[in-house]
Amino acid sequence: MKNLYLASSFRGKGVAEMIMEDIERLLGKKASEIRISYVITAGNLHPSDKRDWIIEGRELLGRRGWQVFDYDIEGKTEGEVEQELSDKDVVFVQGGNNFHLLKQMQACNFRAVVRRAFERDVPYIGESAGAIVCSNDISAQRYMSGDALAQVGELDDYRGLDLVNFLIKPHWNREGVKREKFSRFLRENPEAFYNIEQPIICLNDNQLVRVEGENFQIWEG
Repeated sequence: MKNLYLASSFRGKGVAEMIMEDIERLLGKKASEIRISYVITAGNLHPSDKRDWIIEGRELLGRRGWQVFDYDIEGKTEGEVEQELSDKDVVFVQGGNNFHLLKQMQACNFRAVVRRAFERDVPYIGESAGAIVCSNDISAQRYMSGDALAQVGELDDYRGLDLVNFLIKPHWNREGVKREKFSRFLRENPEAFYNIEQPIICLNDNQLVRVEGENFQIWEG
């Protein structure tokens, strides 16, 4: 069964608690028994002292009692990633640069690895970039995250993990730089935005999309 938790922010109001409680119920395990692979690759292009979301997410998991294992898929083979996930109960793909993350996922065939993990009933948590890449196509992000794309350069392939048929637009209620960038995009590229045919789900930082099989719901903290 495919089980996903696609969040704008794991640190949003009530989000971490909703996810962890539901996964413990789903797996039938105590918090202290759960081993989670914490994929930090999307943060690799950010300055090492400006990855607060990764640090704080790890702390939330640890306070719950989960066993957290940091993992970077960059430079890894499909076999190495498969081995990393073989003894984990959950995979959590963190946020950061969604284009860098997708490029590294393509290099190690992460799509196939995570699909095999679903066969073992391993749930997937995605925060921000980790949620975006679950789409069948993230090319619309070129318009909404142009600065992130500039760090990586154009990709040959914008196909995501193909786990859902919609695209997550995270941080919808976040004021400041993110809102200013998106507002500027709308002003400068209105036709590009309105020509996007793909369904887009805009999530506030206290919301997540819970996917079970082919069905989904939006949860709010």
